[in-house]
Amino acid sequence: MDWGKSKNILIIAFIITNIFLIYNIEKDIFKNNSASIVKEKNIKDVIRILEEKNIKVEAEVPTTVLELPVLNVEYETYDEEKLVDIFGKEKNDKIHKSVINNKIIRYENYDEKPYIQKLDKNKARREAELFIRKYGFMTKDVIYWDTIKEADQYIIMFKQNYKGSFLEQSYMNVVVNKSGVKKFERMWLKPIKEYDNKKEIIPATKALLKCINSIDTEDGEVIIKGIDLGYWFDPSHISLTNSDNIKSGTAIPAWRVILNNGQIKFIPGYENY
Repeated sequence: MDWGKSKNILIIAFIITNIFLIYNIEKDIFKNNSASIVKEKNIKDVIRILEEKNIKVEAEVPTTVLELPVLNVEYETYDEEKLVDIFGKEKNDKIHKSVINNKIIRYENYDEKPYIQKLDKNKARREAELFIRKYGFMTKDVIYWDTIKEADQYIIMFKQNYKGSFLEQSYMNVVVNKSGVKKFERMWLKPIKEYDNKKEIIPATKALLKCINSIDTEDGEVIIKGIDLGYWFDPSHISLTNSDNIKSGTAIPAWRVILNNGQIKFIPGYENY
């Protein structure tokens, strides 16, 4: 028997079976347009397909199919005058403040004098929150995201919330070491208007299938730690060559897939976007 040929036939049969399964999953999801809940069987089938690709799901997969509108947004913009309004007029040679592309604030502190004893994750987060509260950035749309330790410092990350869901990709990052806040960077969005026209969002199961090819498993198993629905503004969709200078646009509903390696994948919520 030609085992090489038999092996190729088995591989082709396996691929065809998976394609057929994916087709049936999507067909079942959309078979009834009035259905608003994804079947448990479909979720299990999708999880199995992901596992065959060395992708493990350790997150609760949302089952509700929603209709959502797009959201008009613009970046909060800054100039040197606004920097003075925020941080004050006092000059300090060890502190540098700047504005990048009129939409990113950067604060850098070069003073190495230590004052935080036995710095740990909790103290670093507290220091970061005191800083952003001091300068008026701790608004109701701010949510704490994560803290990462790098050498002798911590990076504390905050993200933006809109009506209980995420609004990406805005951020505030604060770097803290024993000398206090060493660096602060902020890029924030301002929601302007939701449009009246609502469109159906693809189910979370379909979003997971769509992101398979963008997840690199060459170095081993990848774990999906979270999947949630919110709004995503991607300036590169407006202009690939001039995205840094985009000041406003349309945030679309999107699924956010969070991986254990820290990567985040965004899947547009509208079909054929």
